[in-house]
Amino acid sequence: MRNHFYPELDTRHLRRLTDTTGIIQHAIHAVPNFQTGYTTDDNARALIAALQAYQHLRDESCLQLAETYLSFLHYAQRPDGKWHNFVAYTRAFLDEEGSEDSFGRAVWALGYLIACLPDHYLGSSAREMLERALPWVPTLRYPRPMAFSLLGLGYYHLTFPQDRLVRLIRDLAAWFPAALEREREEAWHWFEPELTYANAILPAGLLMAYRVTDHRPYWEVARQALAFLTELHLANGHLKLVGNKGWYQKHRSPASFDEQPEDAGCLVLAYILAYLFSRETEYLRLAEKAFRWFLGENELGLPLYDEASAGCFDGLTPEGVNPNRGAESLLAYLLSRMALETVNLMLSREREAAIPLAVPS
Repeated sequence: MRNHFYPELDTRHLRRLTDTTGIIQHAIHAVPNFQTGYTTDDNARALIAALQAYQHLRDESCLQLAETYLSFLHYAQRPDGKWHNFVAYTRAFLDEEGSEDSFGRAVWALGYLIACLPDHYLGSSAREMLERALPWVPTLRYPRPMAFSLLGLGYYHLTFPQDRLVRLIRDLAAWFPAALEREREEAWHWFEPELTYANAILPAGLLMAYRVTDHRPYWEVARQALAFLTELHLANGHLKLVGNKGWYQKHRSPASFDEQPEDAGCLVLAYILAYLFSRETEYLRLAEKAFRWFLGENELGLPLYDEASAGCFDGLTPEGVNPNRGAESLLAYLLSRMALETVNLMLSREREAAIPLAVPS
């Protein structure tokens, strides 16, 4: 990755949206919209982003941000181990039980924290919280929460290996090959009869299952799904995402707009994991191409990342960018940016140490 062509890593907007409770869900332009309160979805993603920012910047204030987001997850976790998702600015819970997506994202964030700081008090707290959630993992019904959970369980297992975690991972991962076989048609290599949001997180989760189990079919299925997304999204030389105004139903045409930053971010993550687990350089090239969607290599030629505020616009519409810069969009940008930075640093260290890169079979 040619780092000097990318904006500097800037956490100003992350801090702007964050108060002593957690990260505010939405913004009016770049101003936090307190009326929208907080979500477990966003605070889970913010926890991962703060940890990665700490790893890259070595700024203790980033670790303090991580503590704030973990504290929110602790507050929002119900006594039974599940989570509330929506929390008002007054800190009142706005739901009885959060979505499966919010559960999966919390599992992902906690597993990642455990892997980053296994001997730190933050890691110990995260481990207790994740253990309370584990009994609910087998009850997940939808593929995105399964994929989010696979990422978290994978990080947890790679740090503290346990047979029970491997069993959970295998049980979740079994859905994906069966679903692909059920839905596959000549021009449709996907797990569902439609493409909606955060699509690339599905192969990303399966790639983590492959990393833990070394079960080759997981890799092959994830590769097929990524190839399908690549052909769809990058056919014109730049990233063109499925719009959320209708999505993409099998046997129909994909919706053109609005394109969402989360979808681009998940695609970057999936390509990065595919590269790390295979060392096939094409995946790194695709990750960089997908990331450039944020910088203006998209259907309208407009940057989604705003250097003036260090925020990310909330979507690409037929009229241009959505001027609001909320948490989800910002975190999609930051997680993509830092994933590429992580690979860049890893490759630099390997070159300095004269360690040859693995040659894919």
